[in-house]
Amino acid sequence: MNIAWECRDQADQAEIYYNHPLRTKVRRLEDENLALKRMLRENGISWQARSKPSQTHNGRITRSSGKVGCRPLPHIPVEIQLRILFFAMTSPQPIVDPLCKTKSEHLLVQEKVKSNQIAIHFLATCKAYHAEGTKFLWKNNSFVFTTPEALRNFAEVPFKFREDIKDINLRIIAKFYDDENRTRKISRNHHPDLKKAVPLTVHRRPKENTPARRGFRTYGWYQLIDFLMAMQPPYDPSRVSVTTPLTPMPRLLPSLEKLRIDFVNFGSNMFGGPPAQLHDLASHQFGCTLNELVLTGLPTDEAGERVCNELAGLLKNEGLLIDHAPTMVALRNSIRPLTCDTVECHYSSKVVRAAGEIDLNPYVHGDEFHAHSFGLEFPPAPKDEGEPPFSFYHSCRTIWKKVPVKLDGDERKWELFDRISGQPWVDVEDEATMYDCAPIGEPDNGIVCDNCGEVHPGAIPPEDLIEDIFGIDL
Repeated sequence: MNIAWECRDQADQAEIYYNHPLRTKVRRLEDENLALKRMLRENGISWQARSKPSQTHNGRITRSSGKVGCRPLPHIPVEIQLRILFFAMTSPQPIVDPLCKTKSEHLLVQEKVKSNQIAIHFLATCKAYHAEGTKFLWKNNSFVFTTPEALRNFAEVPFKFREDIKDINLRIIAKFYDDENRTRKISRNHHPDLKKAVPLTVHRRPKENTPARRGFRTYGWYQLIDFLMAMQPPYDPSRVSVTTPLTPMPRLLPSLEKLRIDFVNFGSNMFGGPPAQLHDLASHQFGCTLNELVLTGLPTDEAGERVCNELAGLLKNEGLLIDHAPTMVALRNSIRPLTCDTVECHYSSKVVRAAGEIDLNPYVHGDEFHAHSFGLEFPPAPKDEGEPPFSFYHSCRTIWKKVPVKLDGDERKWELFDRISGQPWVDVEDEATMYDCAPIGEPDNGIVCDNCGEVHPGAIPPEDLIEDIFGIDL
């Protein structure tokens, strides 16, 4: 398959631009409505049409006197009301594209057929339920965004609710365009669950006179860039201080700790390298901000590896990076989930920039350094809660991290990682202990670690021994 060149399709961008003024018009009408209500209220005129209530014995208007024959409801303690509201505003499934109209082709089959999971009408009952229920709505639920516009519209949520969100899921579905009627498919080698090649949904575009916009095109890496740009600090005039105008604006999700990105229909050898803007966003604008990053469906070619390395810049030092096989494939009208029970779907995990105080100069591990740290010390990711199990290999060279047992599950297990390479210790144990002189149980004859002064498996040799081991002149 020919490699598609990256673009932002002009027809799609024009549609997005056309729909944007509608939200501005709605906001202007809402402001005008509030101003008219304020004017009526200041002049003692009610803006609500009231039905003539029945009179009570003292002439006071009550809720029970509004209708003939209406009896007051039994009183429920406030604690129980809040408990009911808590469950009513909590969805067992993630909410897809909140505040936006969801496209059916971006949904899984089970997401299409599910009924309403939230009793949203509770919020319209009264001001108290609206205030308390809104807190539960944004605090108790997880969110999936399928378009950059949906994530950008999330800025409409008040900052006091957005600042507590710690994890989100981005579902990036590659879009394809062509000016000729050609069939494009994803190979069955894309995932073991695919029994045959899957035809791609290719949007037909007219052939233009210039060859600069012809051929097979895709909106993949640019879509990733648009998602990251949507997470930049939105302008909020209420947070602009007159006394300190240089105070930086908070990001869209300032407390974000975990990010999962599902790449859908990103087949191998279909995409070119990512644009240079990805490095600026991942390593500069949002560099060293996350504790955990989960990537699924990245291509297994050179382009996918480069994107994975660039996105690792989002992680703090000692942050956990998980690279998983594709979990879904996009069809014409829906998203099909892919089962990952085979060995080929086992994810790979890595700890990013975990060297700590270990001097890596003698080792050739250039990918462990952030090229633009400017000598600054960034705080590492917090340590996982709990006590890790005992291991003979635990030393200054290793680090314990909790990794998920299954990608979609909450259960986690302890795993030992090598600080120098970032890989699981079981994968690098033979290489790391290649030059150990002492067998297990006899540390007196081993190499004294140049970093901690102890004898342990995988000890860092002194410089004079490194010259002999690695064949370099220090």
